[in-house]
Amino acid sequence: MMTYNILDNGESREAYIVDVIQTAAPDVVVLQEVFTEEFLQFLSRSLGMEYCFGAGNKQRKVGLLSKLPVLSFENHHPLFPIWRNVIDAKIEYASNKTIRIIGVHPIANPGLPWEVWRYWEARYVAKLVTKYQKEFCILAGDFNAIAPGENLETGKLTDWHKWLYSLQGSRAYHFSISMLLSAGLMDCFRSLNSEKGYTIPPSDPFARLDYIFANARIAPCLKKCWIVREPESVHLASDHYPVIAEFNFNP
Repeated sequence: MMTYNILDNGESREAYIVDVIQTAAPDVVVLQEVFTEEFLQFLSRSLGMEYCFGAGNKQRKVGLLSKLPVLSFENHHPLFPIWRNVIDAKIEYASNKTIRIIGVHPIANPGLPWEVWRYWEARYVAKLVTKYQKEFCILAGDFNAIAPGENLETGKLTDWHKWLYSLQGSRAYHFSISMLLSAGLMDCFRSLNSEKGYTIPPSDPFARLDYIFANARIAPCLKKCWIVREPESVHLASDHYPVIAEFNFNP
């Protein structure tokens, strides 16, 4: 499966986004920064995938594309603490066998107040994931947060973000990702890779903000997880690299 922040509804970059997803050929894609259902319909037709779209608190929303049957779809967007929306899809990956896919896009910005808000969002999502502890469950999205033990290259930040970091002693806070890890979720990329794995921006990446997490039930099925850096169109399609995790459900 893939998680992909497509940047502002893919405006004027539709063909590049289609090429990236088509080349990677995921079964399921969690998308961030979808503005309209019409755009998801376009991707659905272009890629031959089912789509799911729901309301949100902001213009930028989380959506889903799937080659596999979507048995149910829920969309959560309480005004607090969810900044945008959270999607929850039940997908049939084989006959009478299902997996839960939860997609998120918490509030952005690196400062302490925003990280505290992300912590509240993570706590809400952790409770949702806990409901599915006996099922296969994956959590994916652009989390706008830095994992514990990791940092970012502050020299590449905008002046605004550099100022925010200077106010907090040039350190990154890790409350939100720590919350998810303490809830028993596994960071798929970090569990298999030692490289930095920066996902933003493709022109000169300096931070890892995009994650796929697996619950304890599905974690043993994880085979690969990587940052999508091909085809060449991935450098033009968005300000994020997608992330893909591959799972093998065979005994």
